[in-house]
Amino acid sequence: MSFRASWLAVVVALSVCLPGCGLMRSAKQVTAESMKSMKPRPNDYRDTTNDAEDEWTSVGRTASTVRGTEKDNDPIRKMILSPKALSIERNLGIE
Repeated sequence: MSFRASWLAVVVALSVCLPGCGLMRSAKQVTAESMKSMKPRPNDYRDTTNDAEDEWTSVGRTASTVRGTEKDNDPIRKMILSPKALSIERNLGIE
């Protein structure tokens, strides 16, 4: 092979390989950035599990005047539901 042909082969090989490496590096950065943006931050939402149930009492008063109380005979319900969920159901007229 002549010097010119070998030089051309090196240039072609570099032009094929280098853009691929550059693209892979940027794809890794894009993936890392997108995964970082999906992690929840502490200020993304307000956790209402420990809030007072005052907002539900007005709903319960309205619901209980429209219809009577409803009996739920599921014995496992009290073990599965949280105290806040039980309070909400009680205010809605479900015992």
